[in-house]
Amino acid sequence: MPDIANLDRRKRHRAALSLACRAAPIDPSELWSAHRQKAREALQEAVFALQITHARTSIVIGKIENPENRKQLQAQSTRIGTLIDLAWCRLGDI
Repeated sequence: MPDIANLDRRKRHRAALSLACRAAPIDPSELWSAHRQKAREALQEAVFALQITHARTSIVIGKIENPENRKQLQAQSTRIGTLIDLAWCRLGDI
């Protein structure tokens, strides 16, 4: 069985990495581009989830028996659908 104290000591006394092995500095524009891409992907996932929920809700609205309530909810559903479409368009701008 290895001596645990010696293993710990070896880890602590490891030589520092040379400058040649370290990562090159990141260009700020690359960093911003990566940040923007991550934000865009997160927004895409959120809008896609909203679109799925909206589709499920639309199915339920179709099953409502009261015509007045169904008509009001369908009008709201249409507005939400328009907002989802606008969100997809805006994602193209990011």
